[in-house]
Amino acid sequence: MTQETTYLSPNGLNQTHGDGPATRMLAATLEGVATLERGAQGDPWKLTGRSLNDRHVGSLVYEAGSGKLFAGAHADGGVWVSDDGEGGDWRALINGIDRPHIYSLAARRNSDRVTLFAGTSPAALYRSDDLGESWNEVKSMRDVPDTDKWTFPPPPHIAHVKNILFHPSDAETLYVLVEQGALLKSTDDGKSWAELASYSDPDEIAYRDVHRLLMSSNNPDLCYLASGEGLYRSNDGGQNWDHLTQRGDRMGYPDFLFFHPASDDTLFMGGSYKNPGHWYQARAAESSVLRSTDAGNSWMELDNGMPKPVVGAFEAMTMHQWDGGMMLIVGTATGEIYTSEDEGASWTLIDDNVTPVSKDDHHLPFLSDEERQRAMEARNIA
Repeated sequence: MTQETTYLSPNGLNQTHGDGPATRMLAATLEGVATLERGAQGDPWKLTGRSLNDRHVGSLVYEAGSGKLFAGAHADGGVWVSDDGEGGDWRALINGIDRPHIYSLAARRNSDRVTLFAGTSPAALYRSDDLGESWNEVKSMRDVPDTDKWTFPPPPHIAHVKNILFHPSDAETLYVLVEQGALLKSTDDGKSWAELASYSDPDEIAYRDVHRLLMSSNNPDLCYLASGEGLYRSNDGGQNWDHLTQRGDRMGYPDFLFFHPASDDTLFMGGSYKNPGHWYQARAAESSVLRSTDAGNSWMELDNGMPKPVVGAFEAMTMHQWDGGMMLIVGTATGEIYTSEDEGASWTLIDDNVTPVSKDDHHLPFLSDEERQRAMEARNIA
């Protein structure tokens, strides 16, 4: 039987397709890349290996044409590649990257040409046209107005590139989401950029706190934007937006968005009740997965099999699809991985000690005071 692999990371590849259910999973964690495997659908998952143990990995991207697996690491950890795609042996790919705190990775294949993009902190975008062997900064991204307003709430208030998305039918068009600061669009392969800002309200608490952009492959004018101020929908390619959910709703801090494979009217959304500041106070993120069957107008919580409340924030979410089936996977900032193979109707905890799956420092609110202090001192965080 052919092994089907999927990937779980906060800001990397989060949709995979196979000939059947996933039997292998590579997860980005605080202590490198964890490998989990099972014999077949319905069998228990087992943690079978770890690699890159000394790196906090925040993004994983498998490039199918080359068979290479790429990893981006926080805390100036850089970009790494596993040439055989298995995640056993790794080598660094740092030529040309002078901001080695990697937040996001994305790979685009256009015919026989592959372009890799890396988003960093401080907010910058790098591209590679030789499978990561060399990188060049896309300096035009910072030529847009208001870059002086880009920020991030925790000290030292440095913004980062959280999400990179490609237009489903126009290879020259890409989108970059700066947290916090801007939803940027380029229609000329990164030579110039424009900001899509009509969703933004000057009275909102967070300044343009964009998390994730979802675009329909059937109708690219249909877009959803997950943000620190809730969920937005656009029917004209991001020029105008409807504000569907907001702070105070069950999921006031959404992060992950997926269309159902059979219908753009059905969506899955993962995130937390409130923003990370609340996590420190409550010592719980109260995370959830919601489903809408009416294009985002109303939502139902999918919590069968989840603890109540969920303590660790949902920091990564993946959808794996095959002909006739789908699997949803979430990873938490307290080190659990949950899966659902019935469209979210029920969830199974497959590992509760994989080590935190966490974007940068999002695991800190759930540590004890002593553990948090040690972690912050090690990272030189105020």
